[in-house]
Amino acid sequence: MPQRGNADQVLPTGRLAYGSDGTHEYPIKVGSDKRQIVAQREPFIFRPGATTLTNGMVAAGTRSAGVATTSGTVASSTYWSAWTQYAPLRTGKIDGLATGGIVDGQLTIGALCGAGTGKISLTARIANTANTAAPTTMLALATTVTIAGTVEVYTTYDIPYLKTDAVFNAVPFSIAIGAQHSQGGSTVIFRIMESSYLQGEIEPST
Repeated sequence: MPQRGNADQVLPTGRLAYGSDGTHEYPIKVGSDKRQIVAQREPFIFRPGATTLTNGMVAAGTRSAGVATTSGTVASSTYWSAWTQYAPLRTGKIDGLATGGIVDGQLTIGALCGAGTGKISLTARIANTANTAAPTTMLALATTVTIAGTVEVYTTYDIPYLKTDAVFNAVPFSIAIGAQHSQGGSTVIFRIMESSYLQGEIEPST
């Protein structure tokens, strides 16, 4: 015989409670007024470097979409790529939250020098609205990579725990990458590689 649950008691092993609409099962949360709310979260995955494949398989991090970005020639100045947008059919807040949602993934950037040899620092930013005045920094200018001439160097950054905020908290959103070059008079050519991705969950219509 079914037993009534106790107040403030969670399911064992941290399992979520689910409710049914007669066809599908949805996770349930409880509002501040103690009412049960059906949380219809949906997973998403964004591949900003994806491109059409001719054979279905490639070596990891060897292809990218679109045209690579060429920087200016002023040393230690940050130059940015265009924004790449993720805009699927269904939209909503990440984890259904205004702030504090979580996104994870991996970002691989390929870079080479227009001429000569130098060190570069890579960066990335993310925002719900492209060209916003103050986007969220996803990758700070902290790592330097040595590149030489036309030899493309691939650098991969893990995104284990990117917390959302007021600037980046929902789908759709956009990302952009940037680079600084230590050598004045030369350029850096850089691009997002195909193996890159960002993933999480949204609660539609929030």
